[in-house]
This record gives sequence, structure tokens and C-alpha cells, in this order.
Amino acid sequence: MRRTLVLSAILVLGVMGAWMHGAQQAAVPPPTTFDPANFNGTVTPRSTADIRMNRYHFDPGARTNWHSHQGGQVIYIEEGRLRAQDRGQPTRELEQGSTLRVAPGVTHWHGALPGAGITQISLSFGTTTWMERVSDQDYARR
Repeated sequence: MRRTLVLSAILVLGVMGAWMHGAQQAAVPPPTTFDPANFNGTVTPRSTADIRMNRYHFDPGARTNWHSHQGGQVIYIEEGRLRAQDRGQPTRELEQGSTLRVAPGVTHWHGALPGAGITQISLSFGTTTWMERVSDQDYARR
């Protein structure tokens, strides 16, 4: 009798768990799909398998290593000011709300200013090749 009671309790808990999991899954809206009725003219969806989206906050003075992106990169400055540099070029600074586009294969770095943090959203296309750290001299170069 006790064994039957324990097995019944396990079965009930298992069914409740499966039901609750299904209820949680149903609460998440299904992913949107391409509907040609929402467009005018010929529009063809493309794969996004080679695109990565990241959102990072850099503390003051923090920065990436030198790197390049096979297909380029687009960075949106959500908060703060971005400091960036393409190898061999002077640094540049971009305001909150600006967008930086880095061409495919260009070696560069980006990060926060010395006295203020930044939050960025980036789309990186293709493979990223990471390289050496950015020196303090390169970071400070104007």
C-alpha cells in the first residue's frame, strides 16, 4: 500500500511538472515568420546564422583587444561616448546615439573613455579574429 501511494505521488508530481512546463512554454509567443503580405515588392529573407549581436557595458578605460570581423561590424552607442581606432589611424570618439560601421577585415578596437563608461550594442558579421591587447599609447593616441 505504501509503495503504491509513493508511486502515485511521483506520477502526480511528474504530470503536474509536465503540465506546468507546457503552460510556461505556451506563454512565450511563437517566433515571427516571414509573411510576404507585410512587404511591397520582392523581399527575400536571408540567413542570420553568421551574425552575432552583443550588448556590453565597458567601465571607464575598458576596451577590446585589437580585432577584425570577416564581414564587418556595426556598433550602436546606447549610452556614453565610444572611443575607437582603426589600426594606423587616430582614435575617434562618438556620441551616445551614434553608429560606428567597421568595414570587413579592418583591424580595430573600441571601448570607453578614460573617465566614463559606455554601453554598446554590436552586430558582428562572420568570424572575429582576436589579436593583441591595445597598448596605453594606442588608447591615448589622438
